[in-house]
Amino acid sequence: MCKEIRSLCKLLEKCIHDSKVTAVRWIKPPEKWVKLNTDGSALSNPGNIRAGGVLRNHKGELLFAFSVPLGEGTNNQAEVEATLFGLTWCDQLNYNKVILEVDSQLLVDWFLNNKTTLWSNSSQMQRLQQLSSNFPQLKCTYTL
Repeated sequence: MCKEIRSLCKLLEKCIHDSKVTAVRWIKPPEKWVKLNTDGSALSNPGNIRAGGVLRNHKGELLFAFSVPLGEGTNNQAEVEATLFGLTWCDQLNYNKVILEVDSQLLVDWFLNNKTTLWSNSSQMQRLQQLSSNFPQLKCTYTL
């Protein structure tokens, strides 16, 4: 058993992990606005998916945060569901000046340009478009 562990350790020492560090800076929203950052994740694609998000005011103070399991699906479904979940809370709490910041350029393109979506996400995107009409001022931006 010890030989196997040593052999495994030697093998792991040879592994090279290529990592990239990117500086990211969160910018506060303007006064009377809130910023919603959401993200979706998939363990495999498709696979087990989750959604999370954070809402902060113009002072950077936390208003709410969430993390929810979504079952099985794709990474794109997780991104859309995270946005739907966060915007639903914003709507229920009467925040009507919202900056939505996501790390999915595809979601931003779908959302802003009303582009044709993948068939698996079309009903989700319809729900998102309907929900977005509840916000008199809503901006959607891409971030790393």
